[in-house]
Amino acid sequence: MRLGLCRALICALALASMLPASAHAQFKFDPANYTRLVDAGGAETVPVGTRITVRNWRQYRNFMPMAFVAAYSQQYGFKIGDDPRYTINVGPTVSVQMFKQLRENTEKFAGQTKLRQVASGGYTMDGYVAGVPFPKPSGPLMPYQLLYNVWTYYFPSISYFKGSYMAIDRYGDQTNEQLDIDQWRLSHRSDEGYEINPSYGQGLMQSSRFFVGAPEQEKYTTQLSLLPDDPEKVQEIYMFVPALRRSLRLSSAARCAPILGSDFNQDDNSDGVFFQPPNFKTTLLGIKKTLAIMHGDQNHWYGGDLPGGERLFDRNGLPGWPNPVTGKWEVRDVYVLDLAPLPVISGYCYGHKVIFIDKETFVQVDLDDYDNRGNLAKAQLIWHTPLPVNENERYIIRGHDPETMIDWQNIHATTSLLDSAPEVNRMNHREISNLPEIYALPGGLANIMK
Repeated sequence: MRLGLCRALICALALASMLPASAHAQFKFDPANYTRLVDAGGAETVPVGTRITVRNWRQYRNFMPMAFVAAYSQQYGFKIGDDPRYTINVGPTVSVQMFKQLRENTEKFAGQTKLRQVASGGYTMDGYVAGVPFPKPSGPLMPYQLLYNVWTYYFPSISYFKGSYMAIDRYGDQTNEQLDIDQWRLSHRSDEGYEINPSYGQGLMQSSRFFVGAPEQEKYTTQLSLLPDDPEKVQEIYMFVPALRRSLRLSSAARCAPILGSDFNQDDNSDGVFFQPPNFKTTLLGIKKTLAIMHGDQNHWYGGDLPGGERLFDRNGLPGWPNPVTGKWEVRDVYVLDLAPLPVISGYCYGHKVIFIDKETFVQVDLDDYDNRGNLAKAQLIWHTPLPVNENERYIIRGHDPETMIDWQNIHATTSLLDSAPEVNRMNHREISNLPEIYALPGGLANIMK
């Protein structure tokens, strides 16, 4: 009996040692963690010149998403340390103005978009043409107006850049993928010289094509994701498999499957909003202030290496946390939106998705993701800088930014880096990008390896 008990205790201890650190200290979803953040309308702020470190972060906790609090708390496997690379240097808040064509489309078409409740219990939109559908959100449906402002956020008609995924596990081991990323806005476009709704894009909002160039054993693997412009329709996902020399359409239930083996799920694409909005109950938790990078230093934004061998992103303490050289942090007014899946998608990968939405631009700056038990599961950290959208104007482009997905529970992370500056619209001379009627659609996958 005693021998059996000892064996049981040894097994239990061994199992406990294998569990992630987060299993012993879970952050739970609590709306109060967001409602207590500093209100956007108040005078309280973080003064320009402030340096936030692991030693004084608690003074500024009410300007932070739960992702930051979790990292500073030292209760999870990934932590913000006392190394100078983790210092948050606060600079002035700088406005980001709409560029001309987006502003004109917003002014012309905003009044035409209406919300309509559907069978799921959520809301779809009717009458959307282009621009921001609800530039002045208000009223009882304000949370859903905000959701659609994010879901329809500006995306270039044509774009291309080289990127890379870097996966980091609890031991600091790293794996890398190099990608060619072509993306298209196929309808509801707001770029001068481009038709708002071209015939080849009928019924589709966006197409994203991820081509793996390295490692060699994964080369030519390509994923194509299509987002319908009907919010009630599920996205389409196709995968070109080199060993088969053909593409496969993945199940519509694959929305929680990883993108090319990374920590990003399919619905995490496009900075976390590649999903069906009518399937979520949407609640506004407040209009708050938070710290965000909105004007990153573009000279240090690409490639990953800095003079002296220092890395742009630290992979060990908290993977993907930006080095101070990448730019100043700003105190931004944000809408804090909680999305909870409705019964129509029971068993969804997240029980709550809390999105921090920049009030001026409606772009996402952070997402806190909770599992179906209410435990903090992931964080999607996003760093921005205005990019050229034409020869004369810049704007923040969703999905064209360094970001990191932290898996708190499994102590695993994926950093998504830009290895080259995005080439968009008329500034893009890549053949694939400039033939969206072929390469933005599933038939284009047949041209791989030919």
